[in-house]
Amino acid sequence: MSLWTRSVIVLLLLLQTVQSQAQQTNDDSAPIPIEEEKAETSAVLPGRLVFTNKDWNLTQAYFDVFSILSDQNTCSRFYGGPRVATTVLNDLVALVEARPMVREISFQMAGRPTLFVHPDLGVRYRLFGTAMVNTKGSFYQRRPDPLHKFPSDVGNFGPGTRRARALILLHELGHLIEREDGNWLIPDDGRNGPQSTANTLRVQQVCYAQLRTLN
Repeated sequence: MSLWTRSVIVLLLLLQTVQSQAQQTNDDSAPIPIEEEKAETSAVLPGRLVFTNKDWNLTQAYFDVFSILSDQNTCSRFYGGPRVATTVLNDLVALVEARPMVREISFQMAGRPTLFVHPDLGVRYRLFGTAMVNTKGSFYQRRPDPLHKFPSDVGNFGPGTRRARALILLHELGHLIEREDGNWLIPDDGRNGPQSTANTLRVQQVCYAQLRTLN
């Protein structure tokens, strides 16, 4: 074999090695396969509802809470993550009606509950027959005189404020979603004032940073 032939063979082998290394580098930086992209796309959030029969205060509170729960944060994680939280929120708010009630009540859910099992989300939640927000309570009404007792504050927030309204909705949402141990995120409080206050403070604790952004 001539020296020229051997040189050509060595050159070809070097080219093959460089091409192989380049191919390996390209494989390492290749885009995510389509299958993985489809799996991520399937985890999109539900759409935000559009209302024609809700007043502005309730609509704004829903928009605020939906925005909070759409992100990964301490608040949405408490409710099982953005997909779970926004899905149940949509189902709840679609049922809500504004009615006058005794001033001590801000929001009331009543009637026989229906349990929903959502395998795709890995969650169980309930909805009550009726969901009513009080037009005479802390959701809508501000306190004209700080010396008055009613309408009462909602957690640390003044009545009738965006923060108070959002906290009220988040409180009610906590009664609907089941934890892995079979209990609800916050216990039933019914006519139990101290338990209701404790539940509100618990929700405020995990959502405080997000609620503070509302003005």
